[in-house]
Amino acid sequence: MGGPLDLDALCDAVLAAAIDALDSIPGFAPGLEGAPERTFVTDGQPALNCPQVTVNVGPSIREAATNPLGLGAGTRHRLDQWKNHVGIQVWFTRCRPQDIPTNAANMSAHAAQHHADGWAMWNYMHNINRAGSADPIVSLCDEWFMDSLTPLQPSGTLSGWVLAVRAELAGYGTGTDPGGTPP
Repeated sequence: MGGPLDLDALCDAVLAAAIDALDSIPGFAPGLEGAPERTFVTDGQPALNCPQVTVNVGPSIREAATNPLGLGAGTRHRLDQWKNHVGIQVWFTRCRPQDIPTNAANMSAHAAQHHADGWAMWNYMHNINRAGSADPIVSLCDEWFMDSLTPLQPSGTLSGWVLAVRAELAGYGTGTDPGGTPP
């Protein structure tokens, strides 16, 4: 049975998966780093720092279209076809080399870490949410959508990525619904 802590539980599960994704990197490329120590769930878009991994709800929570009838928003409650799509963002950053003038070898090494971070996150999140996975995210949501992985514009001391995903998260009744509780 669902409740008001379901959304936070989903964010915690996504953060744990993000850490695991980054920690998988040294197994494939021993010279590269895993997840940074600074990781947390935040209540909105994070203040960027490096290195860190954060998870937040965003850009929105919305009512999803339903099949096969494809009922419009605001009418699905009539047939108990309520579906919530929750947007989740994973932000992960690394510190950029600060040598002046920029050392090409240092920047290339940083780029290798940056690319490994993004590619590991994309593939790990995709793979744990395939059919048959025992990952906690799968137990919390029925659908999982990989929306985008976008590199952050390098800015002074940091660079990184933002991963945007959507998950179907069941709603819950408030106990005051005259017709019962939504699924």
